[in-house]
Amino acid sequence: MHKYMTDYLDETCKAIRGRELRQTARGELADHMRERYGDLIQEGLEAEAAALETIKRMGEPELLGQRITKANRSLRKTLIALGSLALFILSFLFTILLSGEPIWYLDAASFVAVGGLSTAYGILCCGRNLSLRNFFKHVKTGALYAGGISTLIGFIAILQIMAVDLSHLGSAVATAIITLIYGLALSAAARIAESRLPAPEDGVVKGLLE
Repeated sequence: MHKYMTDYLDETCKAIRGRELRQTARGELADHMRERYGDLIQEGLEAEAAALETIKRMGEPELLGQRITKANRSLRKTLIALGSLALFILSFLFTILLSGEPIWYLDAASFVAVGGLSTAYGILCCGRNLSLRNFFKHVKTGALYAGGISTLIGFIAILQIMAVDLSHLGSAVATAIITLIYGLALSAAARIAESRLPAPEDGVVKGLLE
């Protein structure tokens, strides 16, 4: 790689926050610059002219570094927010569950069942290819399975209750319905999280370069 391009990468990476992000971005930027540089050489430009033109097309190094940091920081903030919200909801529902006070419109047991089954499904399906994007991809499907199966079990329980004691029918119906809602909501949340994560082939700088 031409020295001008190496210097450009150094300046760009100084503006990128986070050691891991800086290393990943540098590799992707270097590949991108080599490709542009090679194209310009094939078009007949001299080495120095091709290097300068490549740098010109990349843009201001400090600004590019800041844009890379901002784009990936937004993703981390989104994941942190989703994780914090999920932790808060789980803590609240576990408190209700342990208190022994049934609240039919929240139904902590159903939420824990759907969430637990979906998480286990996501991890098992990922296998050795465990990544956040892959995990959310499988949780998205697992939540639908968990919600649907749990709701089916709930309606079977309703049939049993109808044959014995109708006084608990209302809460049983509510539990079956809310379980399905939990499955749909968790699947939608996983879909959003998956869409926010870059695909492996996308990298951390795609969309920021012309």
